Amino acid sequence: MTGAPAKADIERELLHAWQELASAVDSFSEAEMEQAGVIEGWSVKDLLGHIAFWADKAAADLQAVADGREDEVATPGSEKAVDEWNERERQSRAGRPLAEIREEWLESFQKAMDALAAFPADRLQEKVKGSTVLDRFAGDTYEHYREHFGDLSAWRRELETTEA
Repeated sequence: MTGAPAKADIERELLHAWQELASAVDSFSEAEMEQAGVIEGWSVKDLLGHIAFWADKAAADLQAVADGREDEVATPGSEKAVDEWNERERQSRAGRPLAEIREEWLESFQKAMDALAAFPADRLQEKVKGSTVLDRFAGDTYEHYREHFGDLSAWRRELETTEA
């Protein structure tokens, strides 16, 4: 398919966005990671669990499509449903320790990388439930990483101005 990005380019994009995000996360102390306020009262810890959920979903969706189980790819269907999913996932992790959430976040990236590596390159432009496999994967991984990299960068600046 003309104009479709090469799988190696997508893998590089995923890795680059992850490295930027990880660098931002590493700039916070444990206490700062537990402090609410990054976005809508969420902490960095909450955000890590949120990002892990969507990256795990991206990996599972790739596996489902690869196995011919497209019907198992769940889509929220609306912004309200996305918000509900996000809140459900935030609440499900609320009592867990930071170290556990951080480990889940790290593992989610590896799962996404592995799922992408195993997925047939010639199937990335397939449509599944209204979006291409690649668009769905990008939205749940590297585009999502970039979105929250911006949130974390803004939070870092805010903390620096209030701590000074």
